[in-house]
Formats: sequence, structure tokens, C-alpha cells
Amino acid sequence: MQFLDIIIFAVIAVLLVLRLKSVLGQRTGYEQPLEKTGADRLREAENETGNDNQPIPLHPKANGDDSKTMTGLDALRRYDRSFDETQFVGGAAAAFEMVLSAYAEGDLAQLKRLLGYDLLQSFSTSVQARNAAKESLTITLDEIKEVSILNISVTDQIAQITVHFHSVQTRVALDADGEIIEADENGPRDFTDIWIFERDLTLSDPNWKLVETETADDDA
Repeated sequence: MQFLDIIIFAVIAVLLVLRLKSVLGQRTGYEQPLEKTGADRLREAENETGNDNQPIPLHPKANGDDSKTMTGLDALRRYDRSFDETQFVGGAAAAFEMVLSAYAEGDLAQLKRLLGYDLLQSFSTSVQARNAAKESLTITLDEIKEVSILNISVTDQIAQITVHFHSVQTRVALDADGEIIEADENGPRDFTDIWIFERDLTLSDPNWKLVETETADDDA
């Protein structure tokens, strides 16, 4: 009787082993994936492609590298595939006129919408100094002869576009007594301006802000 019990337990043990083996050897679809290594993640990121079938560069902060600058229209379109060069140039021309007008009128609220922080501080200081001296300025944009993009760069998903403006302007500055300041410069004059517009590509806001200006004849 004892020998029969031993045989029965042995058979049960064998059946249990076979049952466990059949279950552990099958994939149910709920198994946890193996943890990916840093190399695996890097390889997957490098295999992602944009509309131009070129690898999308990793954000420098994501892999610990120093900030890297990419240049050209293709670099910008990797982050903003809807960017339209012609539309941007038209918007830059409109912004050029609005900034000149707002600066001359001392409209700081309008300038705040159009300028980056540092440039806004510079323009505000100039406007305040003019107001304190009770001077006034009128700028008439007679003609925009040329608007062209000189350079496009992207650093840490911050895009900058350098734009060249060639325009004809009439500027009239008056002192506290209403007398013209520098009367010999009050007629229409040619101006060459280099402006840099900037946009944070991580934000949904599509608007660009002016962050730097340079001109050979800057009364600002």
C-alpha cells in the first residue's frame, strides 16, 4: 500500500512539472519587455525620420551633449514642417513697418508684442529718454526696396532668422520747442537694416519676435 502511494505521488509530480513547462514556455502577450539600454534608445531615436526622410536630430539636452547649432532651411523644417519662406518674408516686412511705427510713437504695448525681452528693454529706455527730454520722432516708411533672408539657424530648438531690409525712410525728430533736430537729415534716406527674429519651436505660438537690430543709420 505504501509502495502504491509513492508511485501515485511520483506520477502527480511528473504531471505538475509538465504542466508548468507548458505554461512557462508560452508567450501570453502580457510579459514585461526587457529593459532597453541607452544604446537601444539612441538607435531608436536615430531611426526616426521626418517628411524629408532625413534623421531627426536628438535634442542636445536629451543625450547630454553640448548645444549644437544647425543651419539652413532644412534644419528649421525638421522642427516646423509647415514653415513657408515666402509667408515669413511677408510677415517680416509687416513687422518691420510696425516696429518702426511703434518705436516712433512710443507705443511700448505694441513693442512688447513684437520684441524679445532684451531688445524691448533697450527700446523702452530710448523711448523713455526721448519722453523725458520732451522730444518727438516721426518715421515714415516710404518704400521697402528689398527683404531677404540671410541666415537660418536652430540651437536647442530655438530658431533664429536673420533678415536684410533695404528701405527708404523719412525721419523727423523735434526737440522740446518743436524745432527740427538735424534738419539736413530730414528728407527721404536709404537705410540698410539687419534684423534677427527668434522663435521657440517647442511652443505652439507660431509668432516670431525681433531680438536684435543693426543698421548703418540708427537713430534708435
